[in-house]
Amino acid sequence: MRRIGRRSDEMMIIRGVNVFPAQVEAALMEVEGTLPHYQIVLTRVHGLDQMEVQVEVTPEMFSDKIGALEELNDRIAAALDHVLGIRVAVTLVEPHTIQRSEGKAKRVIDRRKQ
Repeated sequence: MRRIGRRSDEMMIIRGVNVFPAQVEAALMEVEGTLPHYQIVLTRVHGLDQMEVQVEVTPEMFSDKIGALEELNDRIAAALDHVLGIRVAVTLVEPHTIQRSEGKAKRVIDRRKQ
């Protein structure tokens, strides 16, 4: 019997691709300038599932340098594309923007059912 790798109840299917929050986290940890706080927002536009990853950046990165933020956004999008196999939208947010929780962090907001 093989070791269980991921929890199937955390799996999301986006445009036919199985996506796990742990994959998103692994991709984000490879990119310097991000914090370990992120949120996945799922929506459905014209019948197609869309995924947005909101990522907190370090205070040093969240500065007035638009070019640096655009370059970071591109690096994050490329890392996610490499790990997940699909393109997703990336939104950079200020530090302490994403809500913290005492227990297990709520990483996925599914707005497809609304």
